[in-house]
Amino acid sequence: MKAKVFATIAAGALVAGALFAPAAIAGKKAPKGPVVVGTDPAGDWGSGFAVPDVAPVGDALGQDLTEASITMADKSTVNFIIGVNSLPSSGGTPEISRYVWDLTVDGEFVELDGKFSNYSRGTCDPTSGKCPPPRDPGMQPFFVRGNCGVVEGANVTTCEEIGIVKATFDAAAKTITIPVPLALIKAKPGSKIAGGANLFGGSVSASPAAFFTSTAMPLDTLTVTGTYVVPKK
Repeated sequence: MKAKVFATIAAGALVAGALFAPAAIAGKKAPKGPVVVGTDPAGDWGSGFAVPDVAPVGDALGQDLTEASITMADKSTVNFIIGVNSLPSSGGTPEISRYVWDLTVDGEFVELDGKFSNYSRGTCDPTSGKCPPPRDPGMQPFFVRGNCGVVEGANVTTCEEIGIVKATFDAAAKTITIPVPLALIKAKPGSKIAGGANLFGGSVSASPAAFFTSTAMPLDTLTVTGTYVVPKK
């Protein structure tokens, strides 16, 4: 008899818990956050460089990559988020630190190339097909580029500039968020965004740069292994 009473009480408690449980526990889906598509260990900036123990330098410059993730900012804009081990308190390193994310959208190559400030290259870049005339690229510019190719007889890659967007450098969160309109990269609901081939290895790179980035310089790369599918709703 006691066993039946206890069983009845337990069943009643479970029902009451289900009725008064928070929405997330009651079976409703929690809001979706960024989808991590690639990771990289901290402290490996300049790995393999001839001079040892340079990793702290890259960390101070905000170039030690740790994570890449993608999420929708709104129904027409996708955020590409670069995670680093640290960023300067100002948010970024002007002119020196260059970030490149190479990706494919339904198989078509796209490149996101930017800095905290990029007057050295953004004012007039003959390799982009957008100069002359000179222009003011503004702060935190990321150039959305496509139709890339290596110049014959030279170790220089040129790309057509498709558009320019303004990134957010968040020192507290240690992230660089690049908002890209879906229409700009010809993406739509159901499109698959995957990793592309970066010139320096992997899919995402962070490196010192002025006008060009040399492969002889220490840098960090991250390989995107996941595929993000643009939500249909």
